[in-house]
Amino acid sequence: MYNLGDKLKECRKAKGLTLEELAFKYNRRFGGGMSKGTLSKYENNKQEPLVSVITNLTELLDVSSDYLLGRTDVPNAEIETLTQPQDNVYQIPVYNSVSAGFGRLADTTPDDFVPTFLPYGANPEKYIRVNVSGDSMSPLIDDGSQILVRLQSSVESGAIAVVTVDGDEAFVKKLNIGSNWIELESINPYYPARRFENSDTSRVSVLGLVKEITKYL
Repeated sequence: MYNLGDKLKECRKAKGLTLEELAFKYNRRFGGGMSKGTLSKYENNKQEPLVSVITNLTELLDVSSDYLLGRTDVPNAEIETLTQPQDNVYQIPVYNSVSAGFGRLADTTPDDFVPTFLPYGANPEKYIRVNVSGDSMSPLIDDGSQILVRLQSSVESGAIAVVTVDGDEAFVKKLNIGSNWIELESINPYYPARRFENSDTSRVSVLGLVKEITKYL
C-alpha cells in the first residue's frame, strides 16, 4: 500500500541526507519554514505536507511529484504537475502553547513555520498557527488539531477564540458575551463552562479569532 511518509523517507535516504540536513537544505533554498521535527512528522504520517511543500521537497530530492505521491514508479516521470497559488502564501509561525482542556502557560517562541494562504490584503503579521492539546472543543477541534488564528483584541459573541485568563493561561473556547458577564464554553459537554461576572470579566483577554482548523489523522 502506498505511504507518503515511507516514500519521503526512501527518497531522503537515497540522497544520503539526514532529517537535519534535508531541513537545512530546504530552509536555505526556500527561505525557511522547515524543521527536523516537521520532516519527522511527515515521514511518520503524523502530519500531511501542503502541496507547495511537496513540490519543494521533490526539487530537493530530484524526484517528480508523481513519484513522491505514488502515482508512478519512475522517480523522474512527471505525469501531472502539482500547482499551488504562490500569491498570498506566507510563512506563518506555529506555537505549542494553547490547551483546549485545562490550559497551560503560553509560550513566546515559535516551534515551526508553515506556508499558509491568506486572503488578499491580509497582514501576515496578524496571523499565527497553534497546535491544540486537549479534547474540550471536540469534535469541532480535536486533540492534536492545528488552528489558524487572526490576532485581535475582541470578537463577537458566539465566536471561537483564543483567550487568556489572568494573563497566563491560554484557552481555545467559544466565547459568549453578555452585558456584564463573559462565558468560556466548551463544545465537549463533559467540560463545564467558565463564567466571569462583573469586575471578573477583566480577567479574560481575547488573543485572536480562530479562522481555520486543520485536523490530522
